[in-house]
Amino acid sequence: MATTERRTQAQRREGTIAALLEATATCLAERGYAATSTAAVSAEAGVSQGALFRHFPTRQALLVATADHVATRNVEAFRALGDLGVDTADEVTAVLGHLRTLVLSPANQTWRELLVAARADADLRAALRPARESLQAQMLEAAADLWRDRLPPDDLAAVLSIVVNMLDGLAFSALDPDPAAAPGRTVERALRLLAEMIVRHYPEDPA
Repeated sequence: MATTERRTQAQRREGTIAALLEATATCLAERGYAATSTAAVSAEAGVSQGALFRHFPTRQALLVATADHVATRNVEAFRALGDLGVDTADEVTAVLGHLRTLVLSPANQTWRELLVAARADADLRAALRPARESLQAQMLEAAADLWRDRLPPDDLAAVLSIVVNMLDGLAFSALDPDPAAAPGRTVERALRLLAEMIVRHYPEDPA
């Protein structure tokens, strides 16, 4: 008779933490910041509140850990775009389209909910600062891998800022998270114009 391998205590702990982080991201995306209580997260994860507090002593600690968790996943998705070309406006437009889908994803809604809440909560704002700085540094490093041979080093951070701020602005203003939803054509044209500006800014000889 086959036996089921028992998980170690460390594996069970990691599994519980992962379930809580995913549940928090889901609650933030579907219910919003105010309704993402520890009770709601525990129910979503299928664990007790006691188990939640053994790993995260406060709601704020859980939220900050979730922000880090989602940031890591987003950076990995951004890095995966490194396989796409960025030599032409068509290719850069495609990259920006993939980035837009990432920014509009339910998981990334986690960050939007937390950033809006942090505007009126100084403690949350301070607690999120290290996660925000880490995310920015990782995104810049990933952007360097994507555009290092194309954009001057002094312009790389500025271009990334333009791209991120534009996509975040679209995400905040979008009533429908579907990238194909209206005003889809206007957004597509805006991404194309941005791609053309980026490509035109490439040095004549990137080598």
